[in-house]
Amino acid sequence: MVDTYPQRAWTVGGHLRGLLRHRELIRMLTVDEVKRAYAGSMLGWFWVLLKPALVVGLYGILFGVIFQTRGGPVPTSMDYLLLLLTGLAPWLIFSDAMSAAAGSITANAALATKVLFPVEVLPISKSLAAMVSGLVSLGMLVLVLVGLHGWSWGLLLLPALVVLYVVFTVGLAWIMASVNVLVRDTIQAVPVALMALMFLSPVVYTHDMVPRALAAVFSYNPIAYFLDAYRSILLADRSPGFQAWTIMIFVAVGAFVVGLGIVSRMRAYIADRV
Repeated sequence: MVDTYPQRAWTVGGHLRGLLRHRELIRMLTVDEVKRAYAGSMLGWFWVLLKPALVVGLYGILFGVIFQTRGGPVPTSMDYLLLLLTGLAPWLIFSDAMSAAAGSITANAALATKVLFPVEVLPISKSLAAMVSGLVSLGMLVLVLVGLHGWSWGLLLLPALVVLYVVFTVGLAWIMASVNVLVRDTIQAVPVALMALMFLSPVVYTHDMVPRALAAVFSYNPIAYFLDAYRSILLADRSPGFQAWTIMIFVAVGAFVVGLGIVSRMRAYIADRV
């Protein structure tokens, strides 16, 4: 039987300790989710690489050939392909996690309604399992860039950025899964919302490719700061500025704490709603 958290006033530290106690459960559920995702398919684990490759190819043809991207600093098709990869790989990490986590609680009613089961682990395991393909793609991209341009000391900042990004994504996954318990339409709206957010984020383009008036939109979009940071480290070999790091730390920790608080307080409603 899985231990539940002590019955006391809600604190961030107390629930973080609770998550640490359940780290083995999170690991087991995450591994199980990954195995089930590819079980029975002919290509199996090859889909981890094939899926992002197909997405990159599709967007590369759409924006690099059909739309003939103009106005940005993209002198060659290879430059644009690398720009596209550094935007799509992080985006896939986020979007796949959101899509998977939205229904993580409602789809596991048998577990979620058990009094002693830590419902917080369901969105974590779902989102972490969904991130695998994007994280593998990001790792492959780093190897390609190292092969093309050699090792860069700026890459040492990449693990810190990835950790912040995962913390931010897990926090939003908790919020998304909790909202879906109350409003079941949420899971239907997620794909549409992600599509809109993608085109409002510098995934397939940079700030230099959009009118100056629209650039102000990015200052209110936390995803834009993360994507710009990935490109700064991977393509420009420089650290994001102090302001960018501050904003990313603030939104990552904020999303994590708010998400953990919301999903923890949902326990009283889950039995009636799920």
